[in-house]
Amino acid sequence: MSAISPGRLAIMLGTLVALGPLAIDTYLPALLTMAGHFDVPIHDVEISVSVYVLGVALGQWLGGPFSDQYGRKPVACTGLVLFIAASLMIPWSVTVEQLYLLRFVEALGGGATVVIAAASVRDHFTGRQAAQVLTTIGLVMLLAPLLAPAIGSLLLNTLGWKSIFIMLAGYGVLVFMMVVFLLPTVRRQDASADSESLLRRLFFAYGRVMRNGPAMGFILANALSFTAMFTFITDAAFLYMEHFGLSSKQFPLAFGANVVAMLSLNRLNVLLLRRYETAAIMKTGLLIQAVAALSLLLLTLGGLLTLWLAIPLIMIVCGMMALVMPNGIASFLSLFERDSGAATGLNGALQFLMAGLVGALLGTLHDGTPIPMTALMAGSSLLAMVLFLLLARQGGASAKG
Repeated sequence: MSAISPGRLAIMLGTLVALGPLAIDTYLPALLTMAGHFDVPIHDVEISVSVYVLGVALGQWLGGPFSDQYGRKPVACTGLVLFIAASLMIPWSVTVEQLYLLRFVEALGGGATVVIAAASVRDHFTGRQAAQVLTTIGLVMLLAPLLAPAIGSLLLNTLGWKSIFIMLAGYGVLVFMMVVFLLPTVRRQDASADSESLLRRLFFAYGRVMRNGPAMGFILANALSFTAMFTFITDAAFLYMEHFGLSSKQFPLAFGANVVAMLSLNRLNVLLLRRYETAAIMKTGLLIQAVAALSLLLLTLGGLLTLWLAIPLIMIVCGMMALVMPNGIASFLSLFERDSGAATGLNGALQFLMAGLVGALLGTLHDGTPIPMTALMAGSSLLAMVLFLLLARQGGASAKG
């Protein structure tokens, strides 16, 4: 029995994980303004979103096994120091290349920090209880993307785009204090391990995870489903402000509709977990997401996509993450008695690596229409469904309870 209540742990870890959505979504309304500051097209500044997620991928890849080795708190604190320092330096960048570099460092620290969340849940809970805690974490962290664009827009219109990154640094300081003083300490898996065993862990622990077919089915489906959503996030400013002509003040309303969908489905997931297994719920979420993404693509190709069709379909694509993500994580973590940090790190690394690469691909394919965005969303969600059916369902029985 865990010494900490599920609700208290979920709130703390949700606050920590919210660092990621805040770091991305808060500055989306400022992309046009930042493009003017750096004197580059908006698509050049949008690349910084992909740079961020690639940094998060590396941060999670390293942070997972490091947290198994040295403990959750030291890794989170080190990551937060990097995040805070880079956030404070970004307002002083004078070229878009400097922005890319500092966003990568910021993301490296942020990724190493947030990766401890799911592993910390596994330290205390398993099975359906872990899925319920992860769902509550999702509810807490979803407040970040719901509020982030509005906060970013307010800061942009009152203090300028630079204040957004100063705010992120301040949030990082608050999270640092929470980790140090409130987050429970968990005994390291191997307190006597030396640097050589750490090097072995970085490779062999990931090898054990990757050889587990059902676990990789859950992990790859998670990553590709997230990529479908992130493709929209990367191009949201173009789609809503340039293509459909919304203002920076209207943008948070259209963008926030997706978070409302995720919040609603997050609560639905709590009810579904009382009757259904995590893998079954995840499968349903993947199927619905694939249908919505494919509908977006077909409407775009037919020249029929309007703002009032795009918003609800994108709400479905993004909203399904509330059914996919927590159940996917709980499902693959239930397959590991050890290496939970490595499994979580691989999940996060692949999730953000794929999203970053597809986001970068979107930048190169951009033709001034929503076709590249909707094509990549549909392709990612359909491939997620296929890999889940081929690999993950073998582990459905292992992921129960």
